[in-house]
This record gives sequence, structure tokens and C-alpha cells, in this order.
Amino acid sequence: MPAELQEQVHEEVERTQQRSGWPARKTLAVLGVSRTSYYRWCREQAWARSDGASPPPPVQVYEALAEEKEAVVAYARKQAALRHRELAWRMVDEDVAYLSPSTVYRVLREAQLICPWKRREKRYRDEWEKAKRCDERWATDILQVKVGGQEYFLVAFLDEYSRYIVHHELLISMDGPTVSLAAQAAVETLGREPEDWDWQGPEIRSDNGSGYLSREFRDVLREHGLSHHRIKPHCPEENGLIERAYRTFREALDGEELKNLLQARDVLKRIVQWYNHERLHSALGYLRPVDYYRGNPEQLQVVRRGKLAQARHARREANLKIRQLTLPLTRGKKTA
Repeated sequence: MPAELQEQVHEEVERTQQRSGWPARKTLAVLGVSRTSYYRWCREQAWARSDGASPPPPVQVYEALAEEKEAVVAYARKQAALRHRELAWRMVDEDVAYLSPSTVYRVLREAQLICPWKRREKRYRDEWEKAKRCDERWATDILQVKVGGQEYFLVAFLDEYSRYIVHHELLISMDGPTVSLAAQAAVETLGREPEDWDWQGPEIRSDNGSGYLSREFRDVLREHGLSHHRIKPHCPEENGLIERAYRTFREALDGEELKNLLQARDVLKRIVQWYNHERLHSALGYLRPVDYYRGNPEQLQVVRRGKLAQARHARREANLKIRQLTLPLTRGKKTA
């Protein structure tokens, strides 16, 4: 708000208080001005009247320190392909800097290392559509991959709860016997026979491709007691999780020259390894799929929150120039 309007608001508050005895908060509510802004203006005006100079900026207790900003900028220059949210959590995990994604965004914007972008409309699934545990539902689909001028077919099975690629193969055909063998290999990754499972096996979700409608594929699922859910024709969004994973694979394949089948399988194996064990997934709170599939994501989130709390406490003392440093209180524990 311009300084002239701030002064008018201040005069109106004082005038109303003298005439009617209204407290400042009541007058500010009628004027539609927040008390926080009003009292900040009062402090700024007092500073300006004391020495005639422009008021100094107030101390931001939890402002990122200069060395933290430098670390963020340096890390972002090395990881130019990552967006600010993934950058923030990677720096926390790698003990580079302990800052929230919003703070990292502001630092990168001040350094002119980020561009505003328009968020596209996104469909969020209802709770009943989401898997509640690992190996509850597997999504599968077939992606065409060109290798040495010929068409091959990538089939993958993705655990919907953890986004973990359970199994993948690069096939020379997508007929029933070939796809059914891939399904058999995917089920064998569970490491147990169906009669030893303490839960109902994963439901398989696929489109209506000929390989998934074949008798061989149906026999494999029946042998292991697995159910099969086929999405509606011409509605690929119902199988959106595997479609989104394939989009990531296509982006990772850009610039890769696939010359032969053996080399292409090695490249895809490396991409799947990166997807499962290195890439931070936004739908998983920026953890890795392997952390959800066979790990302890709750414990990892607790560790992250602890690092952020410690850094926030240290940042406050540094900004306030506190000489006698103190330790932050540990939540959940009482001191004697």
C-alpha cells in the first residue's frame, strides 16, 4: 500500500479512537486492514521519523542464510533438469541445505534460475481408486520402442501404491504367449507361491490389447489366482499411472541411440533402475518408489522433518545474532 494511504489509515485510527474510544483492531476491521500490516506500518513510520532516512528492513527470523543460498544456487546449476521441489528434498537428503521447497523457489527466482510456468489441469483420483498397500494392484501396458529401425515392445508391471516397476521386458512381439511369459516373470518377483500368500494377489489392470485378451495371459492369471481388470476402450486415463511412467521413460530415452536389442535392453534396465531407486516421485512426497515398495517411508519423513527443524532453529539464532546458542527442544520428550 502506498505511504500516503498508510498515513491516512493511521490518522483515521487515531481520530476514531479519540472520538468514540474504539480500539484500533475494531477500526481496522471496519477498514478491512489487517492488524499485522498496520502495526508494521507504524514501526516503519517510527523508524522514518527518527532519523529521516528510509526504514531498515525488519529482521526475518527464519530467512535463509547467505551460505545456504549459495549452496542452493550451486546445487541447482549442477542439477539443471530438476525442479525446485525435487531439488529441495534432494538437498535435505544429501545434507546440502535444509530449506523448504517454497524457500528454494524464492532463492532460485532471485538468482534468475527459474521461470514461472502455468500449471496444467490435473485429474486427481478419488480415494477409493487408490491402492492402499503394496502389491494390491499392478498396472501394465505395452510401449513401442524403435531399435535399429525396427519396432520392439516394452511391457512393464507397475505397483500402483509405490509406483515401483516390479518387472519389465523388451519383447520382439506382443502376442499372447510372449506377454503371458512376461506376466509369469512379474509374478515370480513376489518370491512365494500363491498358496503361501497372506493376502489376495495383486489385481492386474491393463487395456484391451490382444496380448492381454489372449488365452495364455488369462491362464497365467488363473494359475496364480489373480484378478484382471480391463479399462474401458479408448480411455487410457484409467490406466494413467503406467502411462505417466512411460512418459518418463520416453523423456529418458531422448538422446539415446538404440542400435540393437541387447544394447536397448541394457539402456532400459538402467532407466528402470534410476526410476525405482534414484528418481524422487512427487506423488510419494518426493521419496523414491523403492522407499515405499520395500522401505519405511514414515521413518524417512521423520528424519527429514528433524533436519528441517534443526536448521530452522539454527537459522533463527544466526539471524538474531544470539551469542549463547541453545539446542532445540525435542518433540515428544519431556525434560526434567
